[in-house]
Amino acid sequence: MFNSRKIDTFKILSGYENTKQFVASVNAAADDHRNEFGFLADSVYEEFARNNCLYVLVDCADQEPVYCGHLLFSQRYPRARVVQMFVLKQYRRHQLASRLINYFCSELTDKGFTSVYASVAEDLQEANAFWGKHQFHIQKMKKGGEARRRVILCRCRELDSPQLFPTSGMSTSNPLGLAVSSSAAVSMFLLDLNVLFDLSGPRRTRHSEAVGLFQIERLNLCKLAVSNEARKELHRTATPGKLDPMEGVIDVLPSFPLSKSGPHEQVFKDLAAIVFPAKQELSANDKSDLLHIATAVQHGLSGLITRDEALLSAGKKIQDAYGVSILSPDAFVLNEFTSQESSYEGEDDKAPLVLRSVEVAEYSSIHALLGKQNITASQIASEWLPTGANGRVVQRFAVWAKDTAIGYVTWALSARAATISARIVVDMEHFSSSDAARIMLTYLVEQQPQQGPRQINLEIPPSQAVVREAAISFGFHGSPKQSEFCKIMLGGVMTPDSWGMLQSKLLSNSNIKLPDSIPLYQHQNQQIQVITPDQNRRFITLDELESLLSPALLCLPGRPAVIVPIQRRFSEPLLGHSEQASLLPESRVSLYQERRYISASKTLRYFKRGTLVLFYESKGRGALIAIARVRHAYLKPADDIQHEDLEHSVLTRGDVRSIGKANVKTITEFDNIFKLPCQVPLATLRVIGCGEAHQLLSTHPISDKQLQGILHEAFNSTHQ
Repeated sequence: MFNSRKIDTFKILSGYENTKQFVASVNAAADDHRNEFGFLADSVYEEFARNNCLYVLVDCADQEPVYCGHLLFSQRYPRARVVQMFVLKQYRRHQLASRLINYFCSELTDKGFTSVYASVAEDLQEANAFWGKHQFHIQKMKKGGEARRRVILCRCRELDSPQLFPTSGMSTSNPLGLAVSSSAAVSMFLLDLNVLFDLSGPRRTRHSEAVGLFQIERLNLCKLAVSNEARKELHRTATPGKLDPMEGVIDVLPSFPLSKSGPHEQVFKDLAAIVFPAKQELSANDKSDLLHIATAVQHGLSGLITRDEALLSAGKKIQDAYGVSILSPDAFVLNEFTSQESSYEGEDDKAPLVLRSVEVAEYSSIHALLGKQNITASQIASEWLPTGANGRVVQRFAVWAKDTAIGYVTWALSARAATISARIVVDMEHFSSSDAARIMLTYLVEQQPQQGPRQINLEIPPSQAVVREAAISFGFHGSPKQSEFCKIMLGGVMTPDSWGMLQSKLLSNSNIKLPDSIPLYQHQNQQIQVITPDQNRRFITLDELESLLSPALLCLPGRPAVIVPIQRRFSEPLLGHSEQASLLPESRVSLYQERRYISASKTLRYFKRGTLVLFYESKGRGALIAIARVRHAYLKPADDIQHEDLEHSVLTRGDVRSIGKANVKTITEFDNIFKLPCQVPLATLRVIGCGEAHQLLSTHPISDKQLQGILHEAFNSTHQ
């Protein structure tokens, strides 16, 4: 009898070689319990097994192992989902189901996953008790299929994952070797007197930039210091008996003794040759400028902030030679952009969510939100919502559900070149917290100017699991102890025409070096050589590299591509390429990085992973309008397509049924979407050889020559 056996006769098998012989048993057990699991085609179980997404529980007491149960799952870093978990009746009540789920969570934790999900029908009381016992907490409720009219409980267990890399160094989850700077390592800059004078008088033309610089310091994005000589100079020039406000300002700043390097010292001579190469005689001001740079070098400071044109012009050479930056206060001013209110469809017909810039009158609401998440009053005042900070140096946006702020994001330029420092928080108790997180992260990434690659540093307070998960899905990594995340954003499409320019910008802005010339395409898992910021030479797959640098596309010569038709009423919400703001809330599909294109079953063969997808707006512009990459494609009967499938598309059940004659449809998941800066019209496509208008109404692959012609037309004029 089973009761007399020792529990260690049971084993969990994983890997296709070990599980393939039990696929038929798994299929049969699931078919016998359709009330709990629903229906999956026979081929689906084989596909899960081949993808190593099946664990089989077996009894090894006898010579041949016997099937006892299984766990079927899907995984897409950083989260996984339980599709089925089952133990045969005669083997229950002996903690075998617990053994399965604990083994699964342990494996995910070791691989760096952050969370695992399970969807359970509300009426399955015993199953819900099991999942609740194993820390799968209810995150939200949703409607089930139309036939059974069930309520589905979406449960989530957050994993104590070690996937977040330390503050420096590389790991398997940090292939680019990025360093997340902590608040303890904030850059300190020496201030030139000309910047201090700009601060002293509101009527000075550069006063607002100087004020902005000090506001950046209040946000803890840099520290400011002066030389002892600057302090002495202000005291020396002060009018006797009259209080100079600048003396009070300068007295609260740290100070450093001016370097004693003189004209005969080598560092002074080298700096003079860099900054004043044509001068035979140096003025007193010239010597003072050089001494300030030497002071920054001597004391290991990050650099000097000045308005002197000669110093700024020599900045790159000084950086290369001594590792100190020469910056203008303008370096901390954000690029201007048009801010407008955006609304997004709520879940299950709830009120729309609204994203807008925070006004002074709304500060109390933001204070309440931040305080609710255990952010202290001093942190709010100094870092999250400092009073007086203007929109030139700091951006602040909130997501509102009716009159309640449920999410807040703020960002500013960091002292490091091409680096944005952001802070984000949501109301974890609100049912739309995950939507709010995705809305703000999408907006943060989209609002970065299209001037080349940059790094985004993101601070997330503790106990913000929803934001952490959303951030990782956007390609962020970080330190769990310091709650700091970061990512490199390429923000462009690399074509044979633009490779050199974007490669150079990526190196300049992020210190990441790609090959000097564009490689030829071999397959999606081909290795691309990358020199990381810590000067390690790594080889990263094309697929992973695009994800790490997302949004990014590397259009290597020879990469497969396909043109797909899409009607204008579907293209604008799915691809977000319209220049015209809509008066209606944006579709929920805009909240997701991965979106879905649904087509006839016969098109599956065209959508291999990594294929470039070019969207042709058939009823509307009659032109190619956007490009993306395929992540995954599969077949699914129209009757089995659920609300969750459609949420990542813009189709209804009625729309799906009208696609093709067969009941089975192709679902293609795609991401890294870029609208084409120059749309490629039908007339140009004819010249390139991509067919007539009627031929573009169906999905069809194109040759590499045709792809390169399209890329040249779409991107070359703007040098993306």
